[in-house]
Amino acid sequence: NLNEVVDACQHLLGNPEATIDELIEVIPASDFPTAGIIYGVAGVRDGYRTGRGRVVMRAATHFEEIDRGQRMAIIVDELPYQVNKRSLLERIAELVNEKKLAGISDIRDESDKSGMRVVIELKRGEVPEVV
Repeated sequence: NLNEVVDACQHLLGNPEATIDELIEVIPASDFPTAGIIYGVAGVRDGYRTGRGRVVMRAATHFEEIDRGQRMAIIVDELPYQVNKRSLLERIAELVNEKKLAGISDIRDESDKSGMRVVIELKRGEVPEVV
């Protein structure tokens, strides 16, 4: 974000010999428009050093009880950069129909102007961490 960039510029002005690791403390990683969770800093370091780096990301999710606690749902709040929500939903539905992904009873997009929300309802007794 812009505040981090300004902080990094100020840090470099005061410390022209600052290392990449010092800059990573000020700007931990790029901000992506759809958010998501970045795994590891090796790709970020490569990006800072060379201008190119491979960053592994995953969706941000949490679990909710539904049907008065009888079932669970996986809620997707953020997607990795350049992952198309519609394509993701279609692919999950395809895997469920092909019986390659078990334990899902329904998928729906509840996104609105306040943010993204994809609900993946699980069948009774399914464990969200396993699905």
